[in-house]
Amino acid sequence: MKKQILVLAMLSGSIGGSAQTDSTEVPSTHRLELGVNSKEGGYARIANDPDSTDKPSPFVITTKRKKITISTEDRDWISQEDSVQDVLKELRKERRNQFTYWSGVDVGFNALLGPDNSGDFPREFDFLQLDQARSRFVSINFMEQKIEFGSHHVGLLTGLGWEFTNYRFKENSIMNFEGDTITAFAVDQPQFIKSKLRQSGFRVPLMLEFNTKRAKMPTTEEVIAAAADTVGGKEPRTFKFTNKKNFHLAAGVVGTWYYDSMYKQKYRMDGSIQKDIDKGEHQVLPYRLAASARIGYGGLNLFAEYALTPLFKEHITPELTPFNVGLTIIGFN
Repeated sequence: MKKQILVLAMLSGSIGGSAQTDSTEVPSTHRLELGVNSKEGGYARIANDPDSTDKPSPFVITTKRKKITISTEDRDWISQEDSVQDVLKELRKERRNQFTYWSGVDVGFNALLGPDNSGDFPREFDFLQLDQARSRFVSINFMEQKIEFGSHHVGLLTGLGWEFTNYRFKENSIMNFEGDTITAFAVDQPQFIKSKLRQSGFRVPLMLEFNTKRAKMPTTEEVIAAAADTVGGKEPRTFKFTNKKNFHLAAGVVGTWYYDSMYKQKYRMDGSIQKDIDKGEHQVLPYRLAASARIGYGGLNLFAEYALTPLFKEHITPELTPFNVGLTIIGFN
């Protein structure tokens, strides 16, 4: 951002006029040399550049038989208008990222709702009751993209996330996922430290997002004026957007494809910790479609997701619907 405004400043200075300089003054230039020889071995040093023209100093690498010179030059903009449009394009991108609330780390809790959307299960499936406080949901949403509808106030967002859904079971039972049903039998020993079913997958949202705060884009004249202010060595005036005091709301769906399922039990036996891990299908659906809402104020973001598909395959158990709520603990924007 600063570099673009400085480029504009150079253009502004060339348009507004130039100061008279002493033509007899020879600018001193230096270059960084890296090399190796039999006397010094490997070395790095600063050397004077015999070329007195005002241009960037090259980067020089000297070998026994070759001298490699790498130089860079700033590319001139075609016109001031193109420079301004590039600055405005970058500012729109910054504003869009600032007012999109998908990317970050989400943490929450999972629940399973019975056929009537309550927490009551048929007696023969009580072994699927969850320990709610330990049934956790974690999602790392590492990519986001939003199409704005004219301004930052309304837009359609999508992205990509990595989801870990844990269902921690309350009863001290051993489950069997073989065949076309799920069975379990209660045991007194061992006492399980952990008994859970975990799914891992990738998730994609499609949501309509709303923002209330005004974040006006600068005009062309304001961008040119900011660039002109840098003439004479002044620090450039920058344009920044903040989401403080912004109320935001997003609603839509999130689709998840699960590539891994694991049933894990952890217990103490003969004075040592034992783990039994079973990786397989476990009769769960390999995908989930959920209605989702995200709401917040400033940097605070809360979310809720209600699955439109059941956890297990049809006829395996009574229809159990996953539901999770939580908050974004780390926002990437």
